[in-house]
Amino acid sequence: MNFDLLIVDDDPQFQLLHRKLAEITEFHLHPHCVSNGLDAIEYIKLKSAEPKKNLLIFLDIYMEGIDGWGVLDYLESLNLPKRFKVILISSSVNSEDKKKAIKYHSVIEYIEKPLATDYLTMLKDCYLF
Repeated sequence: MNFDLLIVDDDPQFQLLHRKLAEITEFHLHPHCVSNGLDAIEYIKLKSAEPKKNLLIFLDIYMEGIDGWGVLDYLESLNLPKRFKVILISSSVNSEDKKKAIKYHSVIEYIEKPLATDYLTMLKDCYLF
């Protein structure tokens, strides 16, 4: 596997569901999960120090404290869009959120919760990095 997977969601049920789907579909066998933006940023800092490792992030938008937008702002400040990619997975169906999301270089997709098995299977067949 040429990338690490970080799942960021403050809802433990969605976090567990997305982790299990990644494992069952063999999309990623050992995803790292965190429940808030601050922990996500700390993990991203660690991964940014590993120059040859790519990171895919399944990111929720609305969380307490540092939200998904804050995490995206941090990623943009790193200027590493080729190594760090984000799939926003949100319960928000607000068109303004979708418009805002595409302005971030690291965002490759915006999908509504929950993540689906067929989506991961399709992603697995695509070259992400």
